[in-house]
Amino acid sequence: MIYTIKIFRFDPRKDAAPYEQEFSVDLGDTEKVTVLDALFKIQQTKDKTLSFRYSCRLAMCGSCALVINGKEGLACKTLVKDLGSGPISLTPLRHLPVIKDLTVDLKSLINRLKKMEPYFIPRTSNLEPAIIKPTSRERKTIGMNTECIACGSCISACTMMNWAPEYIGPMGLNRAFCLIADSRDWPGNRLARLADENGVYRCHMEFNCTDVCPKHISPTRGIHYLKRQIFWQAMKSLMSFRRGKDE
Repeated sequence: MIYTIKIFRFDPRKDAAPYEQEFSVDLGDTEKVTVLDALFKIQQTKDKTLSFRYSCRLAMCGSCALVINGKEGLACKTLVKDLGSGPISLTPLRHLPVIKDLTVDLKSLINRLKKMEPYFIPRTSNLEPAIIKPTSRERKTIGMNTECIACGSCISACTMMNWAPEYIGPMGLNRAFCLIADSRDWPGNRLARLADENGVYRCHMEFNCTDVCPKHISPTRGIHYLKRQIFWQAMKSLMSFRRGKDE
């Protein structure tokens, strides 16, 4: 079957501005053909200069995240047959610098993660592993959100990233949630770092990030949890201050 695929093209080294290039490609029996397969076919038979990113092809690494027909998704997971018979539009993730065509620079994602210390800091010096049962309340709280593959789809879908480039974003805040809600981790001042204008309060709870996550994670849920923790921390500080004055 022949499909029309419209692809965002832009090479900052030689193009004055981005443009759209249209390809007609025969994908044969499309029962199991993915958008990534279509990109390979175009690169191999139409234009060898086409640039896109991929790695595992199993929807596990997140490398092939794109905006497909206006919505974020993984190219290796999205079946062509599910996109209808009309033209398929492929553009790079939003709010990230374009390196070439569909390939974006992910450095800004890493920099946002660094702002909230995304690594585990043990609460105690005990060398024995902490035991958290799969059925425990704590594990149920963070279990789904730990499946994040850092594909950047949530960053692309978040409208606030357009207005506040310094916003940590749903990906970083989701990681912060997984750490702060884990009793094994030493929170330090991580929660305080998230309480400013570029932290949790920049989120307007639109659920765009939840809508596009290929792993069905809800970063919005994690952000809401962080807002509650910040509130209760502030209330505890206030009550402690009042008790001190009364004494």
